[in-house]
Amino acid sequence: MTMSATARAAMAPSLRTPRLRLDAFTADDAVELHALFADPETNTIGSGPFTTFEQTERWIANRVAAQHDHGLCWYALRCPETGLLIGNCGMLRGRTGFEEPEIGYMIRASHRGRGHAAEAAATVLRECRAAGLGRVWASIRPHNGASRHIVTRLGMHVERTESDEKGELLFYLVDLLAYSRLR
Repeated sequence: MTMSATARAAMAPSLRTPRLRLDAFTADDAVELHALFADPETNTIGSGPFTTFEQTERWIANRVAAQHDHGLCWYALRCPETGLLIGNCGMLRGRTGFEEPEIGYMIRASHRGRGHAAEAAATVLRECRAAGLGRVWASIRPHNGASRHIVTRLGMHVERTESDEKGELLFYLVDLLAYSRLR
């Protein structure tokens, strides 16, 4: 594994909470994940719903490569009882690189409002700290009140604001080494 210059452990490939099973994505998850990515009610971030299965395969391949090369993991969120894929959450290359990655998450539209994103994100941030990551970012549009509420509850704060072709973008930051809510 080619880890970055800063010594840190790789994130665990599987995590559990009382309500969720988090497992690193593999190519075998592509069909289920594509159903979420192609759903316009679920995939409302970035450029919106995926239009081809190849986009989902490429997305998974990029996350698997980040796990292999940098120790960052992106998890399939499943209901432990049924195995149903209800979303995803994990770490990817941040705008400042792999040393300060960005957290992201998406929950199936039919399962929103139940606290799954907050539960998964808190679990992933605890794992980031255990793996030796110091700072984690989240970039969120101002109109995404639900996501802003989640990261604020997790102790993240707006560090800066930028604009791009889609408008204003808020950059939230958390210093995991000083963060007490993750214990």
